[in-house]
Amino acid sequence: LYFKQTISVIIDILLSSPCMFTAYLYHFQCQNGHVACFSCWSKLSNKCHICSRDAKFARNIALEKIVESIKSSCSYAKWGCCKFINYAQRDAHEEACLFAPSVCPISNCGYRGFTGRWSGHFLTSHSSDVMRFIYGQPFEVNIEVSVPFLVFLGEDDHLFLLQNNNLTPFGHAFSVVCLRSGNLNWMFSYQIEATSRKKPENRLQLKASVTNTRQWTGIYPSEAFLLVPFDFCHSSNIVLNISIERYAVV
Repeated sequence: LYFKQTISVIIDILLSSPCMFTAYLYHFQCQNGHVACFSCWSKLSNKCHICSRDAKFARNIALEKIVESIKSSCSYAKWGCCKFINYAQRDAHEEACLFAPSVCPISNCGYRGFTGRWSGHFLTSHSSDVMRFIYGQPFEVNIEVSVPFLVFLGEDDHLFLLQNNNLTPFGHAFSVVCLRSGNLNWMFSYQIEATSRKKPENRLQLKASVTNTRQWTGIYPSEAFLLVPFDFCHSSNIVLNISIERYAVV
């Protein structure tokens, strides 16, 4: 209890910084003991944000040592992360944490999960909305032009979205993203091929790296996509041949 109270007092002190941001390692204080983080201190022009008068700031080495020594559990501990992180490194860790949950892309679902749990969720709640595939084996999809994405589930439970962005008057832009977080041991690439409905000898093809995202927000990546002209469409549908490859990060 005493330890928790001590940590609470320290955090209250740190939050007295104008930005109320506590992750900076360097902290400064005026002659009256008011604290400012490095970022705020550099903008104060030697005037204390609490005293409202000229001040001589100096680094508070003792407070910096305390901040550096504080460790806490990851915010995603309930999802399985067992790491205790230095206070100043907390934000960086949680940004790349393998257990940070992704949000289910199906409209009005709200489920939050991560790689390893997607198959159970989709089989239970969205069995008709997901297509399973095997890495390296091409498969065909028939997507309605009005559908914003299709959901693919890999054999290792990674979840992928085939995104369909209507770029009137040019056509449809297709790309693949993977719903996951953190720096995992696998990377992915994909290949998309479209064939003209009028002239089957005319084909378009794209091979690109899969983009990772924590959740689908309706924003389409612009790094790489296959632009399929409207003339390639079969009335209200587009037929695509897709292959997704997996390779280990060395």
